[in-house]
Amino acid sequence: MAQSFQFDDKLSALDEIMLRAESNPKTRNWVLSLVILDKKPNTARLLEQLERASREFVRLRQVVVPALTPVGFARWQAVEYFDPQEHFEHVALPRGSSFDDLLQLACNFINRPGDLKRPLWEAMLIDNVKHPEGKSAFMLRMHHAVADGMGAVQLFLSLFDTQADGTAREFLDPPSAQPMSWLARATADLRDSLPDAKRLATGAAKVALAHLASPVRQWREDKALVDSVLRLYGTKSALGSPLLAERGMSRKFLAWDFPFPPFKQALKNLGWSVNDGYLTALTLGLKRYHEELHCPLESMPLTIPVNVRRGNDSEQTGGNHIAPVKLALPMDLEDPHEIAADIGAKVRSAVQEPALGLMSWVAPTIKGAPQFLVDKIADSMAEVDIQASNVPGYPFAPYLAGSKIVRSYPFAPLPGVAAMVALYTQNDVAQIGIQLDKAAIEDSDRFERCLKAAFEEVIELGA
Repeated sequence: MAQSFQFDDKLSALDEIMLRAESNPKTRNWVLSLVILDKKPNTARLLEQLERASREFVRLRQVVVPALTPVGFARWQAVEYFDPQEHFEHVALPRGSSFDDLLQLACNFINRPGDLKRPLWEAMLIDNVKHPEGKSAFMLRMHHAVADGMGAVQLFLSLFDTQADGTAREFLDPPSAQPMSWLARATADLRDSLPDAKRLATGAAKVALAHLASPVRQWREDKALVDSVLRLYGTKSALGSPLLAERGMSRKFLAWDFPFPPFKQALKNLGWSVNDGYLTALTLGLKRYHEELHCPLESMPLTIPVNVRRGNDSEQTGGNHIAPVKLALPMDLEDPHEIAADIGAKVRSAVQEPALGLMSWVAPTIKGAPQFLVDKIADSMAEVDIQASNVPGYPFAPYLAGSKIVRSYPFAPLPGVAAMVALYTQNDVAQIGIQLDKAAIEDSDRFERCLKAAFEEVIELGA
């Protein structure tokens, strides 16, 4: 049975800003999934599955058509001619290559420039892989405007099978490639602009009336909103690490995995959520790294994405449904219990902040802004040392073209920060994928060792 997804043809303001940030190599927004396969898949069948997935998750065969005017909308449009083989490479690593060689190939793959005039994804099948669980690998990279982490999990439901034999699913008709006329687009822009304009006008009118009715109370509410913005996005909540201050254009991937049930059980014993345990382990690892290099810190700025999906039937599958939240990791605390309590309280407080939904209000007003302003906004989002994400996957081991997926390492963009750390859990395995700036983290071996030791520490603490 084909998967059921919802897709709007217009880009959200946030997705359009992400695409416009593509002009700056420091703020490119490509994500990559690196999966290890227990055996080499059937290439013809793999291409067939990519074709099928592109008809269900139609973003895979669409391009972005720029807006007609600065106040209009860029829109998704299906290409007239589509062949998954033009987005697919089949390569082999040289004999004797290591897992680090595969990671370097993946790092080069995600960071090469993308052609925004083509559908925004590419795939690669790799032979001669050296990994304890498999000898082949598959990589899919796509632009963040196509989907966020949760959307990518939905995408893979179209591509993967739940069994090795892969019971055949129906092929949907491809999306219409008929471009909209100028008049139709102008009419659609006007129609789609009305809700934003109405919302902004209504909000402004309410604020104005509130100032007239009760100026003191409204002034307090305005100040509370400003304070909320500063707490979520301000630059003064935590100073950056002097060890991670440098920035460059040279990237590196780190990846490892560990059994998820012991980690999850330890967190249950400790009374922590998975996110609490994840961020606590990150804090302990970063703390260890800095102390070994004789640079202890009081705090460190970190940004995490918060899923703002509401679960509505009409909710869009593609695009981004996230809001960034900035936290100050308590690097001066010694007790893991105190660290977890501090982080948990900050996260719970952040998701209740009035400014959390500010991006949905601000983005429509800046999507048509000059490029230098978009670049400035993109740069401001990088005023942290670390970004981290946590995406739950499937409770089963999926298959790709007859091969079992034994590992799935996630890699997210590195928009000017020192390191982007991603956790993905699937079929009782926790997989960590890190993209780092080599100028910021010079001793990547030490960095990886410290983080691994921190996750082991959390497991032992809760055991």
